Amino acid sequence: MTPRESLRTKYEQDLETLQQLEDYLNESCSICAQLDVNALSRKHLREIGAPTVRFQRAQDFFISHILRTVDALTGESGTTLDVLDRAEQRGIISSTSDFLDRRSLRNRIAHEYAGYGPMDIVQDILRYSPILLDAVSKARSFHIPE
Repeated sequence: MTPRESLRTKYEQDLETLQQLEDYLNESCSICAQLDVNALSRKHLREIGAPTVRFQRAQDFFISHILRTVDALTGESGTTLDVLDRAEQRGIISSTSDFLDRRSLRNRIAHEYAGYGPMDIVQDILRYSPILLDAVSKARSFHIPE
């Protein structure tokens, strides 16, 4: 197997993993969309924890495995900003700045900044998840030249 064939195989496997991450994120978002912001129980707070982790994992995996592999298969590499810029040029993501905003969201979630509570997290994840999931769908149908 050539290095390129090996990379293509890895890409296909990563797309399968990403499908699982996408399914988990969709499930968590469906649950959180039904939460009453004025009546959050401990169980609800645990439910909020699931999409935050799933969102972060899906986003990180998407960039580090899918987009970087697309770059490698097209003979390119670079910083995360370079990878995102090329993904935007390829039509896989709608906007580099949207993805940078989501990365900022990831940091807000991870560091639990003051004044940024559980419902803020849920609202942001519910707002940003469709953008991520749209990019995942576009990556899945992106044709990598032979």
